[in-house]
Amino acid sequence: KRQILVFSALCLSALAMVCLYLSWQNRSATQAWLMPTGWLFSVAAAVVWITLSGIEFGLAYGFLIVPLMAWLAVIYNLEIKRKKQRIAENINFVVPNSRTLFRHFALFLIAFPLSAIAATYATTGLISLLPWSAVNSMVFIVFAAPVLWGLAAYWVCADPNRFRPALWISLAGLAGAAIVHI
Repeated sequence: KRQILVFSALCLSALAMVCLYLSWQNRSATQAWLMPTGWLFSVAAAVVWITLSGIEFGLAYGFLIVPLMAWLAVIYNLEIKRKKQRIAENINFVVPNSRTLFRHFALFLIAFPLSAIAATYATTGLISLLPWSAVNSMVFIVFAAPVLWGLAAYWVCADPNRFRPALWISLAGLAGAAIVHI
């Protein structure tokens, strides 16, 4: 019985991948049923995985099998060109000017270390104000700090004005640091 359930879960996952792929390829109104059907197959596969392995592993299998199958299909269909078949391309190496290099380096410093430090301090400072146990506080910080860091980094990269996000991210980090260390 277990083998039949595993086989049916794999088949449902494969059908989900095929339906989602075809809905992506054919975006016409007559093929609109493919996307909801693909997601329905994916949910049905997750239910079968949950029946087999419990809620934790079942959800993990249900959400990881479809992308894994998609990556295997991509690798299988990968076209590797031989060196002899490649067309000679002219490669022009352009050295960016110093202003562009400085802007990108500043963007990196704001999006990576500044946002990470500010997100960590801001979440730690916010949590220290709440009446939670130490374990719950740590768990929340571990989950919330990377999300806040990602949002801050996205804001830095998306905003055309580099000064505005850098200022607000720095202020949030300083406020969190003041709460933590005072």
